[in-house]
Amino acid sequence: MVTASPDEENKRNRTRDIETNSESRSPVGRRRFLQAAGAGATVALAGCSGGSGDDDVVRLGATYILSGFASLYGEAAERGLEMAQSEINDNGGIDGRDVEVTVRDTEASADTAIQQMRSLVEEDNVHGLFGLDSSGVAQAVAPQAAQLQMPYMITHAATPFVTSPEGEHEDSVGNDYVFRDSNSLSQDIYGAALTAAELDATEWATIGPDYAFGYETWDYFQDFCAGLGVDAEFTAEQFPPLETGDYTPYISSILDAEPDAVLTPLWGADLTTFIGQAEDAGWFDQIDHTLFSVGMGTDLASDGNPLPEGEYASTRYDPFVPDTEANNTFRDTYYEEYDALPTYNAEGAYRAVYLYKEAIESAGSTEASALVEEFTGMEHAGPVGDYQFSETNQATVSSIWGTVSYDEEWESNVLDPVNRYEAGPDELSEALADSDLPTGI
Repeated sequence: MVTASPDEENKRNRTRDIETNSESRSPVGRRRFLQAAGAGATVALAGCSGGSGDDDVVRLGATYILSGFASLYGEAAERGLEMAQSEINDNGGIDGRDVEVTVRDTEASADTAIQQMRSLVEEDNVHGLFGLDSSGVAQAVAPQAAQLQMPYMITHAATPFVTSPEGEHEDSVGNDYVFRDSNSLSQDIYGAALTAAELDATEWATIGPDYAFGYETWDYFQDFCAGLGVDAEFTAEQFPPLETGDYTPYISSILDAEPDAVLTPLWGADLTTFIGQAEDAGWFDQIDHTLFSVGMGTDLASDGNPLPEGEYASTRYDPFVPDTEANNTFRDTYYEEYDALPTYNAEGAYRAVYLYKEAIESAGSTEASALVEEFTGMEHAGPVGDYQFSETNQATVSSIWGTVSYDEEWESNVLDPVNRYEAGPDELSEALADSDLPTGI
């Protein structure tokens, strides 16, 4: 395993743009919070309750990256949430009230995301929040959700530390108000290690973004490989900054190390830029296997560089699996509307609106404390399949990995064949038994 220098260790603890001057206070414990809520105690901050339960509409606030190198993520999420909003309102709304979703741009900045969420709560009086694309931003936002005492359903950002209870690890920021309906980095990379176990590859390298998500991906991969008994040696690592234009030196460094396989969590426009330059450098001729942990996350632009067929990629949602009425209807409706297969960003945002619908109707209220109580341990079904929120508010969804193929009928990259790995608390805890990394589930 690669041994990091002190400077590298300090770098691993950095997140991109997460500094904020906002003060926060420690969230109440889960049991104490629910006892207070059950006793009818008022737990919302003055001016931040998100409105009363007799409003004419249900107001939700969404925060995504809508500009810059990763705007495709926010655009896909907007499609999904707009579909859900339209379907719900066309079918009687939420307890007879229309749902209105206000979407704000985080600009991939923690400071901006915090400003936007506070504005949504304090000025727009939303009843609940969802969204987030960046792990670094999510780690900064999670404590703010506790301070505002407003439920926040994360639909994309994958860091395990936002569903790892505060105090479990020095980077853990999980609390009673933060939930995630998509799978986490730890669930995803558990599947990556299982995929690696099936490959004829022993020397591994990584090239990932220079912030929390890149470092966490590599750390979890190494520890999962160790815990699952994968015969793997870790030989090289490169962490280029976000929005890098020239990957040539990073690509050359990896190629010079001559690994058998590479795991990369590059994403957004960075991923398509990397793929084009990697192909020019002969990457896919020299590297036996490349695993793209965020490879199926965006609708790649028509002039972008698609994932090479035969390589491996993961997704947090597959439009063809499970083969259920809910998934097939969602996929076909989305495709008819947008002439593209739904990405996991679209599905996660779509499902978040329905999660709020179920919680509000079950509670008979839009009060934050009631929604938190409903989300805690909730069982739910959607296009992604059936799942339940764990003790840490993480959805117990599968880890999905497969081989990249191109489907002529759908005119899109797909995973075929595809594997769904159970990635619940028992599986992850066993695999990380000798690690100091939290499972986040």
